[in-house]
Amino acid sequence: MPINKANILKGREAVETYRTAHTQLYAGGWHKGIPEEHTPLLKQMLKELELQGFTSGATSLETKASEILGSFFRASEELNIQEAAGGAELLEGMWR
Repeated sequence: MPINKANILKGREAVETYRTAHTQLYAGGWHKGIPEEHTPLLKQMLKELELQGFTSGATSLETKASEILGSFFRASEELNIQEAAGGAELLEGMWR
């Protein structure tokens, strides 16, 4: 999948929303209903990432999450590398 900055930024928002909700879910300590409460949070994040083009053909939630998140994080890291390289080139040009 080609790097699409807008899709990655939207994906990062989805992951951050999930992380915030996940933290709030566990803020009161573990309780019996956490697995059932956690699953919708995970599914919503995956849905948002799928809308940004990060997909999986897997049927199990665990495998699907692993594949989608792996694809997203690889693309996100690639964007970080591209942006860092662009910044380094800009600085080199300024120093000449």
